Amino acid sequence: MKFMPSTKSRHWFLWMVTYGFILWLLLGLHRFAFLGQQLDIIILLRLALSSFIISGILNGFGWLGARLVWLITTFGIIIGLVLMFLYTNRDMSGWEDLAGFLTFAVFMLGGFILGLLTEGIYLFIRRT
Repeated sequence: MKFMPSTKSRHWFLWMVTYGFILWLLLGLHRFAFLGQQLDIIILLRLALSSFIISGILNGFGWLGARLVWLITTFGIIIGLVLMFLYTNRDMSGWEDLAGFLTFAVFMLGGFILGLLTEGIYLFIRRT
């Protein structure tokens, strides 16, 4: 994990902004380009808010030194985004938007919980 900034480094704040912006662009691309919804500024701002909250939480854990939480949750988010985009192309009779978002949320939260468990086990082993 040498590519990640060190604990309590200022680089985590740059990562937070970049991470939030990329996540916001991908969620907006899914909503307005893939699902074909009309561009709505309120929804775009809500997506930005949720993206930057997710980014702030994850990069805050990284800043505090829980780098495994950041790494595993990022993998969960990537898998969730890929599946969300794939579900858009399926014919689910109008449920593809909800199924895709729920899949994204499940993988994101699953990655977060798995990251917390892994970080806790790693901390326990290191202390004993």
